[in-house]
Amino acid sequence: MIRRPPRSTLFPYTTLFRSPACQITTYYYVGFDYLMMRRYADAIRTFSNILLYIQRTEQMFQYRTFQCDQINKQTDQMYTLLAICLLLHPQRIDESVYSKLSEKHNNKIMRLQRLEEAEFQNSFCYACPKFLSPVPPDYDAPALDYHMDPLTLQLQVFMDEVRQQIILPTIRSYLKLYTTMPITKLAAFLDMKEDAFRTCLLCFKHKMKNIVWTKGTSGLEGEFQSGSEVDFYINKDMIHIADTKVARRYGDYFIRQIHKFEELNASLKALPV
Repeated sequence: MIRRPPRSTLFPYTTLFRSPACQITTYYYVGFDYLMMRRYADAIRTFSNILLYIQRTEQMFQYRTFQCDQINKQTDQMYTLLAICLLLHPQRIDESVYSKLSEKHNNKIMRLQRLEEAEFQNSFCYACPKFLSPVPPDYDAPALDYHMDPLTLQLQVFMDEVRQQIILPTIRSYLKLYTTMPITKLAAFLDMKEDAFRTCLLCFKHKMKNIVWTKGTSGLEGEFQSGSEVDFYINKDMIHIADTKVARRYGDYFIRQIHKFEELNASLKALPV
């Protein structure tokens, strides 16, 4: 059975879901907007929902038409944006979406995990939509090529955010290993001064707390929530670390496999003998 993405009050079924291309394009732009607003949890949820829907309806997009080609390209772009979001804001997603992401973009994910700025730039330029400048060019000025200015501006905003978080995955990996740790010791591990390391810890706290949509008719509404798997507080010169990771839920995986088995069994029974 083909299921639509979970219903959102932002997109009524009566208007959006009549056209798969319109639906996928809308989710693509909404997810990208969330990414640029630093609302990574909402971006991950948006991309995961529509990519799971595309997986379940992929037989609809096998024909070589201009619309299917566009959908396939947007799908690949959304996988790239999802990989960026998961690196900046790690969290669990649907197993089938994660498997497809690892299968299609394993090399890209490895380069992103190595925190290569060039890979962040290339991935963003490939996956972002086309930007238009809200300001018309100066027609009296000498003829210059301005068409790349909007992309350059958005890329600069994105890379500024990436550079602010470039050290956070390393800090997160150390915090997962300990329950208590002197600040001076952890700063020495990272070859940083203590004051600079305290600033990075504050940055970690700030960046892991995002606005997350919970309810309401506007996608801009939401509540501040912490999305980090580890939490900590500082008492004098000691970091106290707590693991906030939620236990894995295996029920959804087995239910999904049972549904696949039932669909396969029904297909086999329908075959002529």
